Amino acid sequence: MKKYIIVFSLSLLTLSVSAQKKKKKQGPPPTVKPIPEPPKVIEQAGTSESMSAGMISMPMRAADQVRIKKTDGQELNLEKLEELVNIDLSQVSALSLSSSISGKKLSSEILQKIMDEGSQMESLEISNLDIGTFPEIKAIHPKLKKIALSKNELSALPASISNLTALEEFDCDNPLTDLPASFSQLKNLKQLGLNGNLFSTFPEQIFSLNKLSFLYLSGKYKGEIKLTDLPDLFEQLPELKEIGVEHAGLSTLPTSIAALKKLEKANFSFNQFTSFPAALYDNPKLVYVPFTNNPLQWEPFLASVKKIKWSGLFFLNDTGLTKKQYEQVQQILNKTDVYYDEMND
Repeated sequence: MKKYIIVFSLSLLTLSVSAQKKKKKQGPPPTVKPIPEPPKVIEQAGTSESMSAGMISMPMRAADQVRIKKTDGQELNLEKLEELVNIDLSQVSALSLSSSISGKKLSSEILQKIMDEGSQMESLEISNLDIGTFPEIKAIHPKLKKIALSKNELSALPASISNLTALEEFDCDNPLTDLPASFSQLKNLKQLGLNGNLFSTFPEQIFSLNKLSFLYLSGKYKGEIKLTDLPDLFEQLPELKEIGVEHAGLSTLPTSIAALKKLEKANFSFNQFTSFPAALYDNPKLVYVPFTNNPLQWEPFLASVKKIKWSGLFFLNDTGLTKKQYEQVQQILNKTDVYYDEMND
């Protein structure tokens, strides 16, 4: 899985390291060894004479990072974004732009040049760069399959995004408030990640993307919660294998999610569920369910747990239950690995 699948799947590693697992008639989980700290690098200050003996001077890393891969396999690395002005982008297959300086602006002229000249691009990544608006896409891009936009403060996408007819992966970690109606025309999209969004309603354009296998939405971390429910239209996404909606205000799930027969992973952590949603009781292939940081109420939750039919990994960290209650859940779900914390013993 590409970038966003890695983010989604890595939550399994993070949770399994931090959580305590309680299994009936089985030994404790394997011990996770701490990762050794890397050697410390001390920046050079003053002349070489002022440095301690044996200390190695490390070259300063350029603030801008521009990585280019051409269609013939040649790779280029630039140290300044502005150098792109003089680069022929017509034979570029992959382009990655980023900056280590927060708030560094990427000019609209360079952005427009990328979209105008990059007709052979297959991958575009832009990270930690201030771009006020995404450029107009004036022509069809027949080869561009992946776009990853991260920490750019974009609030909107252009209607001309429909010209990205080959797009299969779109990862956008930005405070989008909505999606353009034309987004529904991206019929080849298989993986969609919309992190840090400010959606007040779920974008129904997504339900036109019937090839989607991965869908992940997360509200802005510690921001105002606006998304409180989901449309009952998920039967229109029959290929969905992974779904996640985090940092939202969900307390129920639509019944159509039960129709997702290929669903393997469902992440509804950081919401407002008081019990486990009926739409996830018996999805036949479900094996990985993070359900952490929900304000569970014991009696309704206990009743809902008794109806769960899948087995796999079930994460219940930070849900307010006691150790005894967690253990009771484990006894009921004796074919499921239940992970939890012991903060509320």
